[in-house]
Amino acid sequence: MKNKVVWIGTKESDILHTNHFFSNSITACGSGKSHNISFSVSQNRRINYNVNNPEYTQFLLKQMEMVVEKDSEVEFMYYNPYYAHLLNPVLLQHVCCLNSKSIMDMLRSKCEMRTLAAKYIPIVPYERVLGKELYNKLNLCFPNNGKKYIIQQNISSGGEGTFVISDAKETLTCSENEVYLLSPYYEKNIPINVNFIIFDEEIFIFPPSIQIIQQINGKLLFKGTDFNAEKYANYLDKEVIWQNTFRLASALKAMGYRGICGFDYIQTKSQLLFLECNPRFQASTYLLNLTLEKEGLPSIQELNYMAFNHRKAVKFDAYTLNVTYSCIAPSYQTYLKNSSIREEWFQHPSVFEILTDGLKADMHFVEDAYLYRVIFSKSITDITPEFDLISYDNLQTASEDWYKKIISGDLLALKIGLLNQGIFISKAALNFIQNYGGIKDSVFDSIDLILNNGIIINCPYKINYADFSPFFLEYFSGQLELHYYDKCLGPVSLEPNNPDKDRITRNSNVPYRRLSYSGGDRLRIHHTDICVFKRGNNCCQFCNLPVNGFDYTFEDIQEVIDFYLTKGGFRHILIGGGSESISHESDTVLKIVHYIREKNNSPIYLMCLPIQNDAELESLYHAGITEIGFNIEIWDDKIAKKLMPGKGRISRETYMNALKNARKIWKKPYSVRSLLIVGLEPAINTEEAVHMLCQEGIMPILSVFRPLPNSQISEFLPPTNEFLYNLYKRLDKICNIYNQHLGPNCTACQNNTLSLPW
Repeated sequence: MKNKVVWIGTKESDILHTNHFFSNSITACGSGKSHNISFSVSQNRRINYNVNNPEYTQFLLKQMEMVVEKDSEVEFMYYNPYYAHLLNPVLLQHVCCLNSKSIMDMLRSKCEMRTLAAKYIPIVPYERVLGKELYNKLNLCFPNNGKKYIIQQNISSGGEGTFVISDAKETLTCSENEVYLLSPYYEKNIPINVNFIIFDEEIFIFPPSIQIIQQINGKLLFKGTDFNAEKYANYLDKEVIWQNTFRLASALKAMGYRGICGFDYIQTKSQLLFLECNPRFQASTYLLNLTLEKEGLPSIQELNYMAFNHRKAVKFDAYTLNVTYSCIAPSYQTYLKNSSIREEWFQHPSVFEILTDGLKADMHFVEDAYLYRVIFSKSITDITPEFDLISYDNLQTASEDWYKKIISGDLLALKIGLLNQGIFISKAALNFIQNYGGIKDSVFDSIDLILNNGIIINCPYKINYADFSPFFLEYFSGQLELHYYDKCLGPVSLEPNNPDKDRITRNSNVPYRRLSYSGGDRLRIHHTDICVFKRGNNCCQFCNLPVNGFDYTFEDIQEVIDFYLTKGGFRHILIGGGSESISHESDTVLKIVHYIREKNNSPIYLMCLPIQNDAELESLYHAGITEIGFNIEIWDDKIAKKLMPGKGRISRETYMNALKNARKIWKKPYSVRSLLIVGLEPAINTEEAVHMLCQEGIMPILSVFRPLPNSQISEFLPPTNEFLYNLYKRLDKICNIYNQHLGPNCTACQNNTLSLPW
């Protein structure tokens, strides 16, 4: 028998993987084609469906009445069944899968639900307050929890009606006699959602998902889901999540509740706390359905139907389902005025599907209106060493504050954004670049973008999600332009490609590009292409150097040096590369320096493993090394040993001793340096490191962690823009105390570091 169930919901895409369970759908957002009736298409505008919209309500009523007129046997299934209780009696009798209004009222009430939950499981503490009492009670309710609070309307969804406030100075308009929940604000937490379905005899609990929540204009808004919770095994106890969900769901079952439901929790560093109940389908329904369909199992909607029709559930272990999907769901923000989807996203290797739900460029949008969903086949979130849940900045909507920083010309914000988010190159810009020699690749899978003020910024364009960057290169009227969302930031340029990059050495047929790199104002010479740690299977996990480098000879190095010394075009020379044994490395470098000094007097900067022998340091200094750096990279010894199993065996003490000894020999300010990687350890470690280095007169250099392709931690996420911005401000103050600067002191060499021209 053909199904006569019609879906009433927010998005048509929610029923795409339901094995044709529905005959039709009436939705706020949808294609308006085939078996979908779409409010957004009919009105050519997108609404924020999380807030009441009388026009949309009337649209639904009219369309449902027309469906019933055509087929008196039709059934309606609601995404949020509560709203069915507002229907007239004629339509109400056609609604399936409906709990009583009294139980729905209780479950939707954040106050009542948290009171009930407290009898069974730990909850987020709260106070029930009226709007007129709110600010008087702020400092009285949770005096030991800091000065930030969460204020929530008793009934709301999607983050609407949920605000972060700090004190009475904030302007939050509250209805005097409306009930609100006042809760402490947990700075460090992981938001979790769990779907479950209550049958007559059992409860199906599905795997937990991580909720992506973004603070926009004071609101905490839902912006996506990540089901890859297994990667957070060190932070989440799935057994506790299941037990708490089962206890409370069993209480709902005893009250007579049936069908789909969801619980929201937050996981703090110490415990799992219940937040609220969602007696409806969840935003993650679509992702679960993808997995259920792959396993040949009924969809969430069909299981919900079975639960209400006293059918026995299909036997499977719902909680062990391997759900590997995640998604983002951007909403319209007036200050951005840009809702476009790049065609390149469809070809991205991590993108499973893009759901537009009838989105058109010429539609009218209200603030916070749903735009589209991008479904990924892997995780898009991570937890920082500070226990902050983050997703890629490229997959988040920029806050209004950050957007204003960029377009107002805040150089620090611009540099961080480009360093961290990378850049997308339009087809027109790419054609222009290729006609003039092609892209000149810089270090770390990037290009060096030259701003109109002469500052050079290293912008990744090959890393994960660079296609999603709000920064993009455009070509217009003979000029490359840098754009950010809808704003043109001005003209930019790129260094011309090196026509000699494919030259090979006469002696060993080694490509020049493996021995050297010429860019900015420097010539980089590699003393080796081999990492002793990589060959010993103890490589740094963030490194993507190949295991088998080229075994080139000193004659090869001489040839490359001769070529570039003759060609010129650089101010100074950097010697670096892979890693050998410390003693062998020093000997090789010394030979290179002597050879250069026979022909050239340019400053030479050496980066190598820490040299403990004072005599070797003296030899390097007198040979002509003008600046030297031993890069600690990871300050914390335990984290260093984990992420750098080979190099991490060299203790921090060893590095500091070598740096102090070097400082006695290289007395010129800023001539002794050490690089730290930002984003792989807690910020407090980096702050301590900068303190210690500056105290000894050693220049700290900050490299922002970038998850490089083919590295062991390519799936790690870089730190957020806001994190880097605030950290820079703190570290800059530390440097000022000691009359130091975040290095290097060469403006061109700052291209890939968290630093600004002095």
